[in-house]
Amino acid sequence: MLPKNRRIPRKMFPFLSNKAKIFKNKLFLLKFVFKERPSRFCFSISKKVARNAVTRNKMRRAGYRLLKKYLSEIKPEVIALFSYRVIPKDDEEIIKNLESILKDSKLTK
Repeated sequence: MLPKNRRIPRKMFPFLSNKAKIFKNKLFLLKFVFKERPSRFCFSISKKVARNAVTRNKMRRAGYRLLKKYLSEIKPEVIALFSYRVIPKDDEEIIKNLESILKDSKLTK
């Protein structure tokens, strides 16, 4: 899990929907904006994607755990929201799609 100061509070979600750049791949929808603040990240899963709260929490925690590996490579001062579009099969699928979307959006250094 990311530290609380690296996660996005719910009150910042509307800010991301208005001015954010959007990228999609098979697994994620990525919305991000550059701000003069420390980088923050969030994973969200709709009830339409996973009905069960336990499944949604596992997916969110897996996303945070796997994103930790890329924190040093991600550009500073970015606020990013990763939204799951489908339920992943395993961690390898999350890693592959996470690398892909970070590369496509040019968020990595």
